[in-house]
Amino acid sequence: MLGIGCGTEPAAAPAGAVSEPVTIAEASGITLKDGYLYIVDDSEGSGYFRIRVPDDPGPVIDLNAHNPERIELPYGPWIDLESIGCLADGRLVVLSERLRGLVCDTGPVAEYDYPLTEFGRRGLEGMAIRPLPDGGSRVAVLWEGGYADRGSLHPQVVDRAGESALQPVLFVHDIAAGASVGRVRWKNAVHAAVLDVPKPAGEEPEAQRFRAPALVWHRIPGAEPGEWGFIVVLSSQNGAGKLEFLHHWLQRFDVDGRPVGSPIHMEDIAPADMAHANWEGIAWWEEGQTLIMVHEGIGGDPPRALIFPLPEEWRYPAD
Repeated sequence: MLGIGCGTEPAAAPAGAVSEPVTIAEASGITLKDGYLYIVDDSEGSGYFRIRVPDDPGPVIDLNAHNPERIELPYGPWIDLESIGCLADGRLVVLSERLRGLVCDTGPVAEYDYPLTEFGRRGLEGMAIRPLPDGGSRVAVLWEGGYADRGSLHPQVVDRAGESALQPVLFVHDIAAGASVGRVRWKNAVHAAVLDVPKPAGEEPEAQRFRAPALVWHRIPGAEPGEWGFIVVLSSQNGAGKLEFLHHWLQRFDVDGRPVGSPIHMEDIAPADMAHANWEGIAWWEEGQTLIMVHEGIGGDPPRALIFPLPEEWRYPAD
């Protein structure tokens, strides 16, 4: 069973699909819709990609081995596309980090307020969507946090802002069916929270600290009925000297940003050559049971997707 895609039958190719061979270089987001995987690449600002779900997929899918199509977006380029998802009304939306907004095939859908602006190459990276009873969508976006990139900071703030890691920030709002909501102001949030991410031992900026590039909505087993939280992708690095990227985890959080239980370490579930990849996108393959994740290319290797079941204690039945 394919999880929470918006439909069950493969759709006809969109009018903007480009037929010549294309290559996905830096997979940064993924979603499932109508028998296809839709992927954004943060090195490609003019559109998104899709591949038909293989007949016998996984657990590892080489994205470029399945004839990806590029689908152009209007009014682009949108720059730094970091996530892709499906609204309850069927529209695919992509998240632009640089422009801090959502766009669909017919144009802009939402623009986020100034606190979610990119800073030191840290900005909006994750997006998760779940349907509401009235046909609208509850959208969560994730400002990634972590160490700011010192080379991208104004010289007057390097010593003030470049030494300490910033915590990820969660922002949740609603979009009515068929609506384009324009500016989404901070005061209009359904939820807004700082994620209380773990802090590995050591002093900043030499110590490893986490950024949070992706998330999915998640019903935490044992919580009150109707209470939702998240599974968040956490990736760590240091902020000084030779950069190292040591920890790659999945961690559950409630809507107030508090961690729930212990994390999953990617080295425990991924093949050895993928365990320390730059994991950038996550989506449900089968809601409540199985996830699919994508990473950027590793060296000369292409980006791949990994499908894996959740531990039993993390699972819940889909609606």
